[in-house]
Amino acid sequence: MIAPVPGSAAEGPVDRARRLAVELLEPHAAQADDPARGVEREHTRALAAAGLLSVRIPEAEGGLGAGALTDVEVTEVLAGACAATWFVVNQHRTPQMLARGGVTGLDPAHFTAGDAGAKHRAALSSADEQAGLAIAHLRRPGPPAVRAEPEGAGWRLYGRADWCTGWGLVDHVMIAAGAPGDRYLFTLVPARDTADLRGGEPLPLAVMGGTRTVALEIDGLAVGPEGVLGLVDGPEYRELDAARTANPTAATTGLLRRILRALSELDRPGAEELAASLSERAQRLRAEALALLLEVPPRERIPQRLALRGELGALTVRAANALVAARSGGAMLRTSPEQRWAREASFHLVQAQTAPVRAAQLAALGRDARR
Repeated sequence: MIAPVPGSAAEGPVDRARRLAVELLEPHAAQADDPARGVEREHTRALAAAGLLSVRIPEAEGGLGAGALTDVEVTEVLAGACAATWFVVNQHRTPQMLARGGVTGLDPAHFTAGDAGAKHRAALSSADEQAGLAIAHLRRPGPPAVRAEPEGAGWRLYGRADWCTGWGLVDHVMIAAGAPGDRYLFTLVPARDTADLRGGEPLPLAVMGGTRTVALEIDGLAVGPEGVLGLVDGPEYRELDAARTANPTAATTGLLRRILRALSELDRPGAEELAASLSERAQRLRAEALALLLEVPPRERIPQRLALRGELGALTVRAANALVAARSGGAMLRTSPEQRWAREASFHLVQAQTAPVRAAQLAALGRDARR
């Protein structure tokens, strides 16, 4: 499919996202979920050309220069339109941030920038070059799944990163590794198979199978200074990561809003009334989550953030199942969006899940069961 021409400068970021959602993402969402077809590189490039991978980047650096709320709303639109495409481009955020000189919310004293930031900052900021991630293993307990050993002015990496999304769709991959002194090394290397970096077959995922998510085998990958985004102190990074993952995600509320819209439009007895009831609760929870995200320092009110993430995840699953029930047997066709949205709702329970997040989710699901 040929990518559409990006919107004019007068078209706002959310308007651009909505237009591309209707013209490009929603018509292709079923194929993007299908591992036999998958996310189209032309689609991720179209989002980049429209500035939607650089919403908060200053206009002088190739972005749209928008604020945090606009960024949330753009994410909601994209994730609600095509979860697979959203998930691929969402990986770009972290390497883009690190290339710009640090970790948002982390004291700069705990981060040492490498040479890769200056080298790739402009291209990552504008998303002319796109990057993926292999960092989920940092949350695993025990010895590092990927370790970095110093070698001269550079490093060698060894291990296995179980989750890397967008392999074959992105230009670079950011690989995190445990380094001596309880630090984490963040590297940026070309996203292609070499003798010491190999991507496996796409994982047989139950949802978003077209995201080209693979495991990476890393066997002595040499990374010079020009491939280092930075070194971060482990304890401080883990504390910040725990605070960030406590927040409900805009992708979850985006899917929830899309499901509730479909439920309200369904011509079945009781569907519109149920959509109105669930929407009232969804709006209240979303408003609370946004107030915490935009107005409260990120390390404060963690229990409330966790509870909201649990409640919104449980509500998204409940709404998706309600839509399946209302749609009846037709919802089970592979061509129907209802069954795909139900699978996507389950994905949002496990994305960036930590032990505290899991506890909040189980508590929320338990409360739903007792109602």
